[in-house]
Amino acid sequence: MSANRSDIPSAQSSASPLSEGSTLLVLHIDDSTDDQVLFQTACKHAKVPFAWHVTDSAEKAKSYLETLLKVDRLHAVRWPDLIVLDIVMPGESGLKVLEFIRATPELQRLPVVIFSGQSNPALVEEAYRLGANSFLAKPDDFKQAVSLVSALYSVWSMARRPTA
Repeated sequence: MSANRSDIPSAQSSASPLSEGSTLLVLHIDDSTDDQVLFQTACKHAKVPFAWHVTDSAEKAKSYLETLLKVDRLHAVRWPDLIVLDIVMPGESGLKVLEFIRATPELQRLPVVIFSGQSNPALVEEAYRLGANSFLAKPDDFKQAVSLVSALYSVWSMARRPTA
């Protein structure tokens, strides 16, 4: 692993958490433009410093991560601090992205939070079996979205970073 892997959060590390107010880069994988805009607007209202990189399909998300891996061999890249992943999308399921992340050694420590409108217990179980860090229901309204992004920032801005 290259030295810039210190950009990837890990609860097991002895390194310091991010400083208060640090901007977290979120890779948001969701085919719904409405959900993308909802989360970004909720962040502004919650005054949480998330920077968003958005892809609208599993295929594009995997391509983005593969590109980061290739570029990282020669240049330091900014890795996502958190991946927010929808499951039900046209084409491949978001679970395929989760499988790809957990099967790729350089990506395994990236935290993945599933956001889904589906609450089927079998789907929740499958997401955790594949390595999701959390499974949350998509918010029903804007107020819930603001609370949710605020809670996400509180948790993930405190995440410890690996030192190598």
